[in-house]
Amino acid sequence: MLLVASTVLLGASCKKTKTPDDTPGDPSKVFDKQGLLVNMADNIIIPSYADFKTALENLKLSFTNFKTSGSLTDFQTVKEKLHLAYLSYQRVSLFGFGPGEDASVRFNFNVFPANVTLINSNISSGSYDLKTISNIATKGFPALDYLFYGLNQAEADQMQLFLTDAKRSKYVNDLLNEMTTILNSVIDTWNSTYRSTFINSLGTDVGSSIGFLINQINYELDYLKNAKIGIPLGLKSGGKILPENCEAYYSGQSLTYAIETLGIIENMYLGKSYSGTNGKGFDDYLDHLGIQYTDGTLYNAIKNQFMSAQAKLSVLANPLSYQIETNSQAVTTAYQELIKLLVLLKTDLPSSLGVVITYQDGDGD
Repeated sequence: MLLVASTVLLGASCKKTKTPDDTPGDPSKVFDKQGLLVNMADNIIIPSYADFKTALENLKLSFTNFKTSGSLTDFQTVKEKLHLAYLSYQRVSLFGFGPGEDASVRFNFNVFPANVTLINSNISSGSYDLKTISNIATKGFPALDYLFYGLNQAEADQMQLFLTDAKRSKYVNDLLNEMTTILNSVIDTWNSTYRSTFINSLGTDVGSSIGFLINQINYELDYLKNAKIGIPLGLKSGGKILPENCEAYYSGQSLTYAIETLGIIENMYLGKSYSGTNGKGFDDYLDHLGIQYTDGTLYNAIKNQFMSAQAKLSVLANPLSYQIETNSQAVTTAYQELIKLLVLLKTDLPSSLGVVITYQDGDGD
């Protein structure tokens, strides 16, 4: 399900009316790209990482409290905090460049489906190295999702597994500690050096901040379309559905996380902060350039397609795995709306801004 990086130059399918810099010789008519990047860094990216850090710390504290009390109430609190941390992770998953790429946040935090056989083997033996490639699907949120929910397991019985097996609790501690260490390193780098690098990279070429952002918006949308929906729906396995491959399969929160992912993609495109403040974004850039699309503008086409995709996802319900088994046509319709959005964001948007898409998803969309 992982999307493989390779350089691809996509052709334009919309009509430009102005150059990407919009009369560079006249400063009053040049789009404020640094203003866009400052908004992205200060109002979206850094605050989202800070929020995720708080959510992860709260999860760790709740697990410590549960280990002390052994109460069902505290076990339920752990699961509540796990959900909030997993939800908060969705908001930083998009930032897979710079420090996020260097720390391999996605591969350390959210490779699913979890390898439950190896997780159980690790716990039983008490000997494992979470940094090895072989353990990539035994950690992060998918592993925690399995460990705290299990498959068709009564809540009290799932809790008892922790109370009767100290190795299980140690494993969770090790997972949480690794996640905390990685996240802290990413945040420290953003705050110490990378913010300045990011906001002062004002081109649109390969390796520029705008290039990174456009590529990551599309990578995340591809990942949503393929890994979170298409693969479980059976679109990559000859029609054989794989509901167990859904994200957060055991807690059944897969649809919630899919909708959240689409929301943060839209917010990044709009330059909208987590608190809801609408700042300078790529929609403003397109509006500034006046790019035409069919009988309207690309600005409106993308806006309307985000609405359509959100609407089709929102008619579904958790768990997505059950929807795939019982309401597959509605899931397929949502998938098709994501494809339409991807065409606009992966072809028309980058061609309008002079950005090269430097990854390939491998499925031709």
